[in-house]
Amino acid sequence: MISASALNSELINKIAQDFAQATGLAVVVVNIHGEEISELFNFTLFCQLMRQNPQHSARCRMSDRCGGFEASKSNQPCIYRCHAGLTDFSIPLVIAGHLVGFVLCGQVRLREGDSVELINILNIDDRWQADQKLMDEFLNVPEMDYSRVIASADLLKLIVENCLKKQLNFVVIKDQQQAQEAGRTSRNQGPHDSKMKKALRYIDAHLSDELRLEDVAAHVYLSPYYFSKLFKKYQGIGFNAWVNRQRMASAKEMLCHSDWSIASIARNLGFSQTSYFCKVFRQTYQVTPQVFRLQNNANYDGD
Repeated sequence: MISASALNSELINKIAQDFAQATGLAVVVVNIHGEEISELFNFTLFCQLMRQNPQHSARCRMSDRCGGFEASKSNQPCIYRCHAGLTDFSIPLVIAGHLVGFVLCGQVRLREGDSVELINILNIDDRWQADQKLMDEFLNVPEMDYSRVIASADLLKLIVENCLKKQLNFVVIKDQQQAQEAGRTSRNQGPHDSKMKKALRYIDAHLSDELRLEDVAAHVYLSPYYFSKLFKKYQGIGFNAWVNRQRMASAKEMLCHSDWSIASIARNLGFSQTSYFCKVFRQTYQVTPQVFRLQNNANYDGD
């Protein structure tokens, strides 16, 4: 599985910085939770102020995450409008066969006359417009032709595919070798600590897939029976209960900060049936996803 050192590689920052300088676009790399794993390059003052505001920053992160997941569906660049109405694009970052994050670029306004239909990754949220400073900085966001946005997205995909992924795959292999060597000399770890950490990382990166105990057990080279007992010993609950807990935590985030339909959220969290997703959500939080979203929106509007 992917190690922290691979994701924090200097190469990520170097490529992001060079691309930002060459194109004038804002660039950031985030993990699958929408958390930044690179520095912020060329971020507009508008976006900096938005991310400094606790109320708006959650929707910024969710916009990053949802834009990334849209791109990962086709493994192609996804050009979209963020919740504030700016144009962004995302490139999925797959290392050693695992979706580990997304490269996000943009923060531009399309030049007037470019009549294109973009995906609204979240519903446009105009409540920030009550802040005059944000309004002023929004007008300072650079404009760009749509054709240039497309060309930039295609170029970044080439860079990610032909440079970043190959180099990080090498880092992953090197890290795995170092981890094996460290494991042979470590006396403080339990005999299965590393396997459980590897299993948990695998689960985290595959919440949108069908997750079977047998597959995760095979990933860490344990029998399903032994892995099941070991998992419950380490985590305190069974495998399926843990997976559902992680999925429900992600579902709450999406319901709070995205405008995806309940069916879309269910699909993106590995549920083939929306009705079963709703059942698990209600068992977990004693309320349906629809009611939870309405209650959260009511609380947000009342702030």
